[in-house]
Parts: sequence; structure tokens; C-alpha cells
Amino acid sequence: MGLGVISNYAANVAHRNLVASDASATNSLAKLSSGKRVMNARDDAASMAIGARLNAEVGALKVATTNASQAGALLQVMDGGMNTINDILVRMKQLAVQAGSDNLGATERGYIDNEATALANEIERIADDTEFNGVKVLNSATALNFKIGSGATAAEDDLTFTTSDVTATTLGIDATTIDLTTKADADTASGLIDTAINTLQTARAGVGVNQNRLEFAAQNLRTISENSENARSVLIDLDVASEMASFSSKQVLMQSGIAMLGQANQMPQNLLRLLQ
Repeated sequence: MGLGVISNYAANVAHRNLVASDASATNSLAKLSSGKRVMNARDDAASMAIGARLNAEVGALKVATTNASQAGALLQVMDGGMNTINDILVRMKQLAVQAGSDNLGATERGYIDNEATALANEIERIADDTEFNGVKVLNSATALNFKIGSGATAAEDDLTFTTSDVTATTLGIDATTIDLTTKADADTASGLIDTAINTLQTARAGVGVNQNRLEFAAQNLRTISENSENARSVLIDLDVASEMASFSSKQVLMQSGIAMLGQANQMPQNLLRLLQ
């Protein structure tokens, strides 16, 4: 190619390459400062789309994990209340057996009956007052639904369980039913208390089943969330070491481009010397 003083082809080429190197280095710098390999659709449209879905999935899974934890807390409140009621029933059973012995007189049985009545009332109070976030959990059978999955299918993503009605009235040992003033009544009360204990333990076993299910559900949610987050990271996050090496190379190209542009701009001056 001939030399001319009007058009400097070499300078134009050097300038074009310098602009490209600067744009590439700027893009690398933006990625390094953000920590992301994919910053917009032009970087990798497919990865951006998949990453967006995975990001939404991870967020939903975290909320579902919180839901499972809260459901577990509700069940723990239920179990705690039932445990106290069970302790009271055990004490009432002891009183019934004690009142069924003829070594006691009417006065002593009256004292025992008063305690049994107070305990029955306490069971009623505990069942009425035990609640979680305003929801009564021991005085009625109410179906509760907890979203423990990220999807929209209730059968797959919802956990449904029913609260328990373990009031003294429902258990059949309320203050008007339990009478320990005579041996015969004490024997009858003893049988009623046995039935109440069995009923309570059946309800408590149901709570335990759901607690175990929630524990495994939460464990699975955490595993899925971790794997989804890792997949999103592979698609979107930046390999800093690799990008830093690339950025250093682009900086060298920029410095070289600046130097070559300076040399190219000197070429017309060199040509003028031939005319002197």
C-alpha cells in the first residue's frame, strides 16, 4: 500500500483496534466489579433466562423453608400443650386410684375431688389458651394448610394437618363428669381418665408424624435450594481469575494500541521528510 499525507490508513486501523480494546476492557471491568459473567442478554441470552428462573426458584424455596419452620413451630406449641395436659391426666389418674381406696373417708375424698376438679378446669384452660399467632390449636379441629414447595400444585406443595380438640369436655373428663367423692365414682373416673389419656396420645402421635414430615420437607427444601443456587451461580456468576487474566491481556492490547496509534500518526511526518 502506498504512502499518502491525506489519508492515514494505518492510524485508522490502529484507532479502530484501540476502540475495540477499550470497549472489551471496559466490559471486563464491569463484570469484575459486579461479579457477574452475564450482565445483560447480549452476554448470554439463554443463561440469563435460565438464571432468572433459577433465581426466582431459589427465592421461593427460601420462603417455603420458612413456612415449614413456622409450621414446625406451631406443631411444637401443640405438642407442648399436650404434654402438659398429659401430666395433668397422670396426676388425675393417681387421684382417682387414691380415692378408690376405702382407707379414705368422705372428708379426704372431698379434698381429692376438689383437686381433680381444679385439674380438669386447668386442662380446659390450657386447651382454650394454647395458640400460635392467634390460631387456637388445642380446642377445635381446624384444617391448616402450609405451602412447603415452590410450585402451584396443592397436592404436591402443600402440607395440610388438623389441629386437635383436647379440651377436658372433649376428652370426657371435665369438672362435671369426674367425681371422686365415692369409691364407685372414683373407679368410674379412673376408666374415663384412661380413655382420655389414650385419646390424647393418639392426637399427640399425629402431631409427631407431621413434625417428622416437616423436618424431612425442610431438609429437602434446603438441598434443592443449595443445588439451584449452585446451578444459577455456574450460569451467571463470574470466574474472577479467568476474567482478571483476560482483563490484563486487554490492558496490554490497549497500551499497545495507544503506542501504535502514536506511531501511525507519525507516518505522515516521516513522509514529509522525503519531500524536503
